[in-house]
Parts: sequence; C-alpha cells; structure tokens
Amino acid sequence: MPQNNTPSLYHWYIEASRKDERMNLDRFSQGLPDPQDADVLAYCDCCGKEIYEGEEVYTVYDAVIHAEDECLFGYFGIEKMTIEEALGVEK
Repeated sequence: MPQNNTPSLYHWYIEASRKDERMNLDRFSQGLPDPQDADVLAYCDCCGKEIYEGEEVYTVYDAVIHAEDECLFGYFGIEKMTIEEALGVEK
C-alpha cells in the first residue's frame, strides 16, 4: 500500500509552532454578518420571498428565483414522484 506523504494538520501546526508562525484567526473576530443588515434587492418570482444582497439566484429568461431546488422546480411546475405515479399505474 502506498504511503501518504501529505502532512496532517497536527504536524503542520507543530512545525508552524516551532517556527513561531502560528495561524492567524483574526478573520473570525467579527463573526458572521447579521442577515437583518442585508439589503433586499428583489423578490423571488416563484415563492415571492425576499432576495438579499449577496444571495445566489437562478435567472430563467427574465425571472429571478432563489438558487434552491424547491423554487426552481416550482417555477417550472416539476413534481417528484415514482414512475408508477407518473404512469398512473395502481399497485
């Protein structure tokens, strides 16, 4: 079996500590941005809910919808079902 020569995170930390180059965690000091501070830029053409600044969306022709399966499927009227239900076959 070939050996994995990639150093683990533990080994990386030990090496960095020896060099006194510790990991900088300042990026976590402010926490996550408050979603209530985000600006509403549009409303989903499927569910009608707010779409906030920085949120990912799908554009379908001229429509803007949430980048979620529920909104995408709802916009096109796609339903998930078994093959028997789709063919109207009763068990």
